[in-house]
Amino acid sequence: MKLVTCCSFKGGAGKTTALMGLCSALTSKGKRVALFEADENRPLTKWKRNALSRDAWDPSCEIFVAEELPLLEAAYGQAEAEGFDYALADTHGGSSELNNTIIASSQFLIVPTMLTPIDVDEALATFRYIMELLLSENLVVPAVILRQRVPVGRLTASQRSMLDMLAELPLVDKPMYERDAFATMKDRGMLHLNIRNTAGNAAMRLGLRNLATAMEELNELGRFVDDALER
Repeated sequence: MKLVTCCSFKGGAGKTTALMGLCSALTSKGKRVALFEADENRPLTKWKRNALSRDAWDPSCEIFVAEELPLLEAAYGQAEAEGFDYALADTHGGSSELNNTIIASSQFLIVPTMLTPIDVDEALATFRYIMELLLSENLVVPAVILRQRVPVGRLTASQRSMLDMLAELPLVDKPMYERDAFATMKDRGMLHLNIRNTAGNAAMRLGLRNLATAMEELNELGRFVDDALER
């Protein structure tokens, strides 16, 4: 089982959205995915509840509460014993022994950020913290920055400046763009199942095209993570 973790010390940076998108990409390819919920606000549990109400939850994915170290250890052992292909961990804000354990146990780390000075500063601080932690534990775990909510059209001068700053660090090849399909995943469930449920509705033809574009971008994220883990 491969453990991939989304890390951010700042709330609202997009780590849960990134995790939901990656989960959808992996389960759509037939992978079994365990979600480790270390965030005490339980955003993934709420996501599943909303998804079930819309028939947009894939049963090959399961959520494990992991907001305390013993719960994390139990969740990891159970998910591994049940043969899940991936575990995706959603950390809580700030530094803690729990977050440190998740980071040090991961095979791949994703630090999401939006293109505002505050968000980028927090992403850089998180990235620096991760590197220092891994160095202190004599571990080598690849970590990348995922640019979130990037406008599809023209960028502002500030956004271009933030992109230039992030270019000095390892990046996911392509960003998650600012799309309604990503913004509404928390309410509507897994994106690939939203596409399935919408496919038979002729009135939703344009919306379906937009969903398909967003899903292909998530599939590219999934391929990027897979390739990184293989390397």
